[in-house]
Amino acid sequence: MRKTAQYLEGRLSRAATAGEYFEAELLEPAGLTRIEVDWPDDADLRFAQNAAGAWVISGIVRQAKLYEFNFRGTINNKDVAVNLRLPASPDPWSIWKDLPVDWEGLPYPKDDTDQAEVAGDLHMMAASHRGRSHAHKALPRDDDMRIYHDAATGWHIATVADGGGSAPFSRYGSQTAVETIITELPLLLAAHMPDVPEAGIEEALHATLGTVVGMASDAIDEVASSTGRRLQDFSTTLLVGIARQTDAGYFFASISIGDGLIGLIADNHPPLMMSPDSGSFAGQTSFLRKEAFAEHDALIARIHHRTLPDFTAFLLMTDGVSDPMFASERAAESPDAWVTLFGRIDRSSPGALCDWLNFKVKGEHDDRTIAIMTPKRPIS
Repeated sequence: MRKTAQYLEGRLSRAATAGEYFEAELLEPAGLTRIEVDWPDDADLRFAQNAAGAWVISGIVRQAKLYEFNFRGTINNKDVAVNLRLPASPDPWSIWKDLPVDWEGLPYPKDDTDQAEVAGDLHMMAASHRGRSHAHKALPRDDDMRIYHDAATGWHIATVADGGGSAPFSRYGSQTAVETIITELPLLLAAHMPDVPEAGIEEALHATLGTVVGMASDAIDEVASSTGRRLQDFSTTLLVGIARQTDAGYFFASISIGDGLIGLIADNHPPLMMSPDSGSFAGQTSFLRKEAFAEHDALIARIHHRTLPDFTAFLLMTDGVSDPMFASERAAESPDAWVTLFGRIDRSSPGALCDWLNFKVKGEHDDRTIAIMTPKRPIS
């Protein structure tokens, strides 16, 4: 056996995170043509050369600590010993606390999660999950959702709402909004749209979707007035979608106040079923207020509708889902991006959907809520 010619210090391009798969290039020493390593017991790692000939270490380390080990190699036909240090930081997700809300003395209690499933002519599923940023600070879930099928008329209704984080009672504003939609919209649809009209659809939708968001706004106004609290303390966004199977296929309509997304997945048709809605400053959104849709034309501009012979899914989501799933407004306009998202969602049960909402995306820790309609036949 040849004697080792020299002893070198190794250097990697990046550190590791405990429990997460990582890859790092061995920057020093250069020129290695062979590596032999005795790996630590609490690491599942390997060295391999990439297409450029660089050595890459990859795998998983299980503990947050400084891993230090030696390996043997060859440079220019000389044996070398290399000391390599691999720092592993803690799993960032492990530092998040999941603290219960202390409801003692707090009004408007709400569970940390919610889920629902409804089978009509279409299949409907929805879930809502408290965000990590709220759980870490023992704050309540501000999002809310409801789904409903009216067997008498055939209408399917889904609504999601995102209570404003700076509004102390927004959890009740979102709850009041979605409950008003589910209570009042079936009656409006039965009165003004017992069928999908061939003419005058804009006015029919104005009389239904337009009217019901006004009723939701009035309901929040009433809560604020009756409790002596400020209206802005109940601030919430609101997304509403309706669907019905017809002789021509499937009819969809939606109305939106604020951020989040509504999308319709159907071949290569444009997926967005809402217009972007933001406030005066970056990161700001509009909330459910009468002034947001006081004028007839402004209200009509918020309503979208479409009839298609077939579809894959109709989705409504708060920005806790849409922001991490779509990097930009342009991405949200891509049919392929919506198909990719739909393929990632676990729809095996309402509970599975709720668990899926706890997905990990760096920097995205808001409440998350989603409602999904699909054809009654199974969709892969």
